[in-house]
Amino acid sequence: MVPIKLERQPPWFFQYLESYSHVLLDIKFHKCENIKERLDFAIELDLRGFEGLLFYIYRPSHNLINFDIISHKEDFIHKLEDLYLKINNKASIQALDIIFIPFGHFSESNKFIPKIKSRYTEPTYQIFTWSPSLLFKKVKSIIKIDNKYTELIPLDDVYGYYYNFDISFKGNKTEYLFNLINVLCTFDNSPRYEPIVSEIKSLISKSNEYLFELYQTELPIEMQNLLRELERLKFNIDSLTKEEIFNWLDDLIDFYSRRTQE
Repeated sequence: MVPIKLERQPPWFFQYLESYSHVLLDIKFHKCENIKERLDFAIELDLRGFEGLLFYIYRPSHNLINFDIISHKEDFIHKLEDLYLKINNKASIQALDIIFIPFGHFSESNKFIPKIKSRYTEPTYQIFTWSPSLLFKKVKSIIKIDNKYTELIPLDDVYGYYYNFDISFKGNKTEYLFNLINVLCTFDNSPRYEPIVSEIKSLISKSNEYLFELYQTELPIEMQNLLRELERLKFNIDSLTKEEIFNWLDDLIDFYSRRTQE
């Protein structure tokens, strides 16, 4: 267990993600003195024993947010390319946090094997997981709970090193994805960031498409109804304004959150 306050500062978007189980990839790029403005890199993500959707987000500079979502079947490798970090000084080491938020299910024998590639630097990394506590969420306004990130320690077998998410780390429910999109919409109103309306529209379209790929008849009736509403949003998204999209998502979240409390 690695306390945030002792080992590292929490990532800039932690305040928005503390209620989601997520993976923090803490990357250090070494020997960056000769890079002028932009450091390009790629991640090869080998994630086994997981099925669902995988959302990632990072900040390449103080006024930019990059994010996307990928559909993951078990034992499938993704290549996240065209990733970058803006270099603001001549420091020899540059740091970057990337958050991965899984929506779906892990098997007990899961393996997480990231590979970071950069042409001009030598990247190293640490991996941390955050599992929200129900107690933490309910009483944090009353007393301070010292919830912590957990650092993953690599394991090895005959095939090499890998990371394993134990049973205490669970993927988020798929319907929580639209709560997250609603959070991203708030960034559009902040002067610190460039407009991301088109990226949010793309994210909504991808999310709808991937959710329907996961659609199964044995899903609870409430989930089936929610997916039908999301399908309507998918078919109308190009004709809707930014405010109409936000309001649609707000209405869905409010309606189904009330239904789950009944």
